[in-house]
Amino acid sequence: MAPPTNPNPADSSAKQSLEAGLAALKQQDYPTAIALLESVTQTAANGPSGIRAQMGLVAAYKATGNLKKAIALCSSLAKSPNSQVKTWADRALTELTPPRPPKPPANKPKSAETPPETGFVAFDAGTKSPKKTPGGDRPTADKKTGFLPLEPAAAPGNAKSQHISPLPPPPKRPTSEPENSTETAPDTEISGENSSGSPTDIPGVASPDTYQLTWREAGRAKSPRPLKPLKLLEFRLQAVASAIALFFLARFVLQFLLTNTNSLLVQLYIFTRLPIFAPIQLFYRDPTPFVQMVFGLLLASSPWLIDALLKLFCGIETLRGSVLSKHSKEASRVLRSFCTKQNMPVPVLKLLPLNVPVAFSYGCLPRFARIAVSRGLLEQLTDDEIATIFARELGHISYWDFAPMSLALLVIQIPYLIYWQVAQWQERLCDLMTIEFLRSAVKFVAAAISAISYGIYKLLRWPMLWLSRRRVYFSDRTAAEITGNPNGLTRALGKIAIGIADNIEQQKQTSFFLESFDLLLPVGVGQAVTLGSAALHAPLEQILLWDVSNRDRNWLTVNSAHPLLGERLKLLALYAQFWKLETELDLANAGVQEQPRKGKLSLFKSILEFKDSKLFLQGAPFFGIPMSLAIVGVLWLIGGIFSRTSIWQLDWLWGDRSIIWGCLPIGFSIGTLMRINYFFPDITPRETASPSLPEILSNPESLPLDAEPVRLEGQLLGRSGIDNWLGQDLILQTATGLVRLHYVSRFGYIGSLWPKATRPSDLIGKSVVATGWLRRGATVAIDLESLRSQGGKVSDSGHPIWSAILAFAAAFWGAYIIIQGPR
Repeated sequence: MAPPTNPNPADSSAKQSLEAGLAALKQQDYPTAIALLESVTQTAANGPSGIRAQMGLVAAYKATGNLKKAIALCSSLAKSPNSQVKTWADRALTELTPPRPPKPPANKPKSAETPPETGFVAFDAGTKSPKKTPGGDRPTADKKTGFLPLEPAAAPGNAKSQHISPLPPPPKRPTSEPENSTETAPDTEISGENSSGSPTDIPGVASPDTYQLTWREAGRAKSPRPLKPLKLLEFRLQAVASAIALFFLARFVLQFLLTNTNSLLVQLYIFTRLPIFAPIQLFYRDPTPFVQMVFGLLLASSPWLIDALLKLFCGIETLRGSVLSKHSKEASRVLRSFCTKQNMPVPVLKLLPLNVPVAFSYGCLPRFARIAVSRGLLEQLTDDEIATIFARELGHISYWDFAPMSLALLVIQIPYLIYWQVAQWQERLCDLMTIEFLRSAVKFVAAAISAISYGIYKLLRWPMLWLSRRRVYFSDRTAAEITGNPNGLTRALGKIAIGIADNIEQQKQTSFFLESFDLLLPVGVGQAVTLGSAALHAPLEQILLWDVSNRDRNWLTVNSAHPLLGERLKLLALYAQFWKLETELDLANAGVQEQPRKGKLSLFKSILEFKDSKLFLQGAPFFGIPMSLAIVGVLWLIGGIFSRTSIWQLDWLWGDRSIIWGCLPIGFSIGTLMRINYFFPDITPRETASPSLPEILSNPESLPLDAEPVRLEGQLLGRSGIDNWLGQDLILQTATGLVRLHYVSRFGYIGSLWPKATRPSDLIGKSVVATGWLRRGATVAIDLESLRSQGGKVSDSGHPIWSAILAFAAAFWGAYIIIQGPR
């Protein structure tokens, strides 16, 4: 069915040898470690595995006293184009080469010694505020990441807490951590044991047991130079166009539902002859005036409707100015100064009693605008970080993009509330019923309504996704300009992502609030699930490398409500560089590629490169549609030529619109069949991998097409009711983070809705083994082949089967349209 799962067996062998060598290094079995790691350097010298093997060899050579080889390897690694590897090698050389004893200066007291120049720009004293909780001081991890750790902090006597990395010592960053706690380098680490029993930290391999996230606390600009003015006219026109597209899509969906409801009633009436099933005449009318009226009312009343929605389901409160000033005096100053400068009233402030750190703005006009923040955001972020979040929400209000987004939020809330509430009420009704047949019937009907509503919710998001991504760049830039603190916003966004992932782990599911309000949140929930959880096990620079260096990444965000987090943080790092600041993350120069010269030749070359790239095969089902239109053009041309030459047998091709409509699904079918073998390679137990999440995120060249067969173990998180029968919320909690799972029943959606079916939602909360195809795109997910619990319960998925069925169905549909001809 498919090409080999691993096209390069040598890579798999090198990876296995690398892991075995690092394990031997950790166990102080240095001869074995050296033999294995040297074999890796011979087979993959310049690849990531080879680099990691050379770093491990440095530690092994040092532990066995072979300093000459260790220094030679470090000198070679110091020439690496990778900045993290080069920095590590330079520090290692300093450690391996004994420094000459310095001559003490004459008549100079020890207290007069000055610290070395670090380039660190300190905060002003008034820009930071300590964070406390009612229960007292938080553990160490909270002071670094802004929230309680997932596991209890190690006791001072614990071996892990005493690990200090002697080769080389990582650079100390400003942190509120006690002096005796673990300091780690910003690079990813491995823990191998040296002769003294301490771990050796090496970039390139994540060790969830020893890595701890720290922030540089990089400084801010006191008088930032203004950035280039934005061109807002095009942006606002596109915002209006997005709202119009949402209107027409909502009208189409409503008309489709009304028409098919009447068709179903007609069939039931013919079958039963009961008057109750007579079609509803109102449903035959044009719904356009009704949709116009609803959109107008939703937009005009959006501040109060969203207030009521949040009050009903979240218990939203008014955020008093004294409470805000207690947590962030700078945020209060930013609100007053910006609104005075823009000649606009200060927005109404709202407080969400939620522990997850979120913030968003909504309303119809600036005078009725609201900014809602959660209690978790105020407690988990510092003074200056809170101010940057308020500044970016002010950007949304000043650019007016908050109005169409508020309208879109209310429109998509209609099907989402139906999806959510039908699932909730079904459980209550079934509890009152004693007849099993009625319980099954109610479950099936409720699950069908809930699933259809969820599909409509996802569909109605589409017209607003482009605007949602675009406006985030503008608000981030505005926040950096208002506060002069792009580094503070970097930390804030990172902590929000970590906080969202932590909330999902604590709640054991994605809350309805996070999913339904995803369009307005500062960080997308889909990205935060993986990146936020992985940030506790590897440096952010490592896990965000794909976001800033993959050349096809922009094409893969079309289904995302937020731009790539790494892309955003890279722009903030560039703003910091523009203002001569140290950057919070080393992303400003990451992924820099030589830009081709503009011209016809470079355009032609880029088209050829795109044709030869994996992205062309990745999007083959969709690229097949325009290709089919080109075929239609050729057929029309043939028909036109034959009609002019009186060859009547083919003159019917000229102007036949049924060919257009028929070729569209046929082109989609051909594209789907072209990529199906690459998309779903055969899975064999011997070739399935069990990568850690940092390893998955570290490969900058991977695409969803590069389906890596994997087998991961962990706990299954998600919703457990009929609101998850289609697998809407399936998350695997592994030792190194969270990964989303995609599930399709082998019997399609009907198979998922059937009451007696075995679904992944039945395994929620249990330890499972997930086998499937790992895909790295704008988000990380696994297309499931199977899900097995410890008790042997299995839920099989049918992704390849239904991809093939979809392709053949599209082909038959297109052929049927062409055979039917024009009407």
